[in-house]
Parts: sequence; C-alpha cells; structure tokens
Amino acid sequence: MESSPCRPNKISGRSMSVKVRIINSSLGPDECIQFAQTILINDEIAIDAGTLGLITPLRTQQDIKHVFLSHSHLDHVATLPLFLDNVYKPGDDCPTVYGTSETLASLHTDFFNDRVWPDLFRLSKEETPFLRQQKLSSQEPIKIDNLSITPVLLNHVVPTMGFIIQEATTTLAIISDTLPTVQVWKLLNEVQNLSALFLECSFPNRMQWLADKAGHLTPQRFQSELAKLNNFNIPVYAIHIKATYHEEVIRELQELKIRELHISPPNLEITI
Repeated sequence: MESSPCRPNKISGRSMSVKVRIINSSLGPDECIQFAQTILINDEIAIDAGTLGLITPLRTQQDIKHVFLSHSHLDHVATLPLFLDNVYKPGDDCPTVYGTSETLASLHTDFFNDRVWPDLFRLSKEETPFLRQQKLSSQEPIKIDNLSITPVLLNHVVPTMGFIIQEATTTLAIISDTLPTVQVWKLLNEVQNLSALFLECSFPNRMQWLADKAGHLTPQRFQSELAKLNNFNIPVYAIHIKATYHEEVIRELQELKIRELHISPPNLEITI
C-alpha cells in the first residue's frame, strides 16, 4: 500500500510502454484532492475532460488529438469547451471527441447550444472544424496508433463507459463512476497481460445509501469489485474520491490491506 505526496509522482511499471498521467484539478500547494477528472494516455489521448482545458503549458493541450468521454456528468466534461477553444487553429486538423450517443447528444443540447457555449458542432460544418465526433459502442475497440481502446458499459445513473486500453504487451483499465458491474471484469479476466487498474471509490462506507443512489463505489464495494478479478498481482489505483470525504475514504481503503493498492494523487505519472 502506498500513499503518495501532493506533488508530481512518477512510478515506473513493468513494460514501459504506456504513459499515464492524472491531471490535477486543485490549485492549493498542499491539496491532494480531485474535483474533476482527466487522465492522459501517451500525451495525445485524454480520458475525460473535467480538467483538460486547464492544463499548462498550452502545448500539452495542443498535443492531445483524441478525447474519450466516459459520460456526460460535469466533472468529466466541464472544460471540454475551453479545451476546444484553446487548441483551435483554422485548418483541417482538430481533435476527435468520442462518446456514447447519449453523451454526444448531451454535448449538443446542454453545452454547445449558443447559450452556455457557441455551437461548435454547427461551426465545424460551416467553417474549418473545431472538433470531429465519433460514437462509442460498448466492446467495439477504437484503434489509435499502437493502442486499442475498448469502451465497456458500466452501471451508472447515465450511460457510462469504462475503458480497456491495450498495447502489444500491456493492458490497463480505467473504471470510473459505477455501481457494482459484471461485464468489464469478465473481459479483464480474459486478458493475459493486465498491468494496472484504475478504479473509482467515491464515498465512505457509512454513506453507502448515497453511493447507491448516485451510482458510485464505497471501499467495501471497491473490495468486492476487485474480488471479481482473477489476478490481484497488479497495481490498483483508487481514483474519483469525493473531496469532502477524502481522508475518510483513504483510511477505509488502507484498512482493506490490499497489497498493491495505491491512492492516486493529482499529477500522478506512471509508465506501465
């Protein structure tokens, strides 16, 4: 078990083939908490856009060409409009945004509606594009360079995807915003080279009632979900811990005494 300090962390894993960075969302120098979620893969792929449009230096944003949205909730999409505005340059080169049909529909109606933000979907058809959109379907892989990214439907209050990310010798999974689920664990148990797992744990055990209503895990449910995984001999990173209950959730996770469990701090950077 490892609890990391509140500063950029680099942990080298087994095959040195996939770079993962958790983007921080708090400004205080001593803050270990996260308010929103963006995870970068190999510097050019973003999983969620909670903090994507706030990354500095700007060049880091400009290098990101693919944005996979797990679902439409604000802590996962909040800065997508800022990001698209930040990286826009006239021409054909623009980011691709991936999401379920429900998530893409929410972007159209709830964000890019000329009230909250200009309608970048319409503008992309009329002028040089701000973005391209691509629909995600559960268990249909997307190929990007040497990576295969497979979305898997989770169990949340809106349609939500987890992501299994595979390279020739490495597989990792990002499972955020879910109640107990089944299919993603079945798929991971079929993988021969599973190297790391990122799993949400939002509320403390005493708030199981709220976790059930909001579609999240507690430490006790976190443990029972891990029990569905055949191979425990991999690093497991707890993510999506609610800020108000951060210390309590961490304490309860530590009490589980899971050997390769890590608490993911802001700015965690690992190579798997």
